[in-house]
Amino acid sequence: MKQNSLILPLVGGGIALLCFFLPWMKIDMSSLGLDQAISQLKGAQTISGFKIATDNGNLTTLTLLAAVAIIGVCIFMLYQKTPWKARIPVLICGGIGFLLVLFMLIRFIQGISEAKRLAGTLLESTAPEMDLSKIVSLQFGGFGAVIGYILTLIGAWNIPKSNTSMEDNEQEVVT
Repeated sequence: MKQNSLILPLVGGGIALLCFFLPWMKIDMSSLGLDQAISQLKGAQTISGFKIATDNGNLTTLTLLAAVAIIGVCIFMLYQKTPWKARIPVLICGGIGFLLVLFMLIRFIQGISEAKRLAGTLLESTAPEMDLSKIVSLQFGGFGAVIGYILTLIGAWNIPKSNTSMEDNEQEVVT
C-alpha cells in the first residue's frame, strides 16, 4: 500500500483537470423561436471551465491550479517513495478545489432561477411558453470536476499518516 496509496488522489486530480476543459454549461436558443430575428443565436453553445477562467479570471483559475497541484504533488511523492508526506497538501488542494467548484455550480443555479424569475415577468406577454431552464443547462464538466475532487479527498484521507504506521502495516501483513 506504500506506493498505491497515491493512485486514487492522482486519478481524482486527473479527472478534475480533464473536466475543467469539458463543457460546464450549455446555452441553446433554438427553443425561443427567434430564428428569423436573431440568426446568430441559432444552435447551441457550450461553455467550459477554461473559457470561464479566461473570460473572468475568477475562482475557476484556482480550481485549475488545485488540480495541477494535486497531480504534481502525487507524482513527486510517488518518485520520493514517501506518500504520507503528500497527505496534507493533497487534502488542502482537494478541499479548496471541491469547495470552489461547488460554489460556482450553486451560484450558477441561483443565477438561473433569478434570471428565470426576471425573464418570466418581462417576457410574459411576448413568449409565455418560454422556459429558461431549457435554454441554459448544466453539463458534465462541472459535475465531473466535483466527482474528481471527491475522489481526491477520499484517496488523500486514506493515505497513511506517517512512515512508521506504514511499516507497522507491512509487518502485520507479513506475519
